[in-house]
Amino acid sequence: MALETLLLRFRGPVSFLIIVLVWQIVASLQLVPEKYFPGIPAIASSFWTMLLSGELLTGDGLTLMRALIGLAGSVVIGVSLAILSDVSPVFRAGFQPIAALVQPIPPAALVPMAVFMLGLGAKLYAFIIILVTVWPPYLNGVAALAATGDVPMKTGRMLGLSDRDILFRIKLPAAMPEIFSGIRYAATISLIAVVVSEMLAGHDGLGFMLIRKAFATKIPDVYALMFVCALNGALINWLVNRARWQMTGWHIRMTERTP
Repeated sequence: MALETLLLRFRGPVSFLIIVLVWQIVASLQLVPEKYFPGIPAIASSFWTMLLSGELLTGDGLTLMRALIGLAGSVVIGVSLAILSDVSPVFRAGFQPIAALVQPIPPAALVPMAVFMLGLGAKLYAFIIILVTVWPPYLNGVAALAATGDVPMKTGRMLGLSDRDILFRIKLPAAMPEIFSGIRYAATISLIAVVVSEMLAGHDGLGFMLIRKAFATKIPDVYALMFVCALNGALINWLVNRARWQMTGWHIRMTERTP
């Protein structure tokens, strides 16, 4: 039981170590040519070289900043649209077809259009990230707000709360756990969107470094950058979970106590 508790507590590092171990075994067995599948020591050496040179910290900082800014924008816009859809059935009915049309567009397909419209720079990244990540918070928010039970709403009306108070003091807090599920999904998409954008139209960041190292056939560098992208995803997910605990900790504690 103690071992199981320890593994659950450190499941992230344990999972990473398992991946590293399996990777090294495959590389040692040379199931794939070493030129295209280097071992962990070679990847670690490339990582350390890029770290000491400063290019990794610079590129990673830019990518993380773009992903987090885009995610913040998508959360604000997505939740606002969800609230507007809940307040106005007319808006909801008119916006749903737009969401169904735009949501499936992959980030790579947006880059050429965005370059022509916005040029290269911060506006390009913000546009692409927000356009592909706004939908999980919006859709989860619409569903959660609509699913608020009648009992708390009737209780609020009995206490003399206005429609605005019911929305912001009853419905929105009750919807936040579900909204954060959408935000967690959007966080993953935001990192994918920014890396793809940097690969196709960037001149810095991890995506640009990945494509430049790949064309230069610096394979250990490419894999090192891939692991950095994975760690970035874990970092963003941790930040979202911390924010979720701060805002919806009551729901998490209540759920954990439920048999």
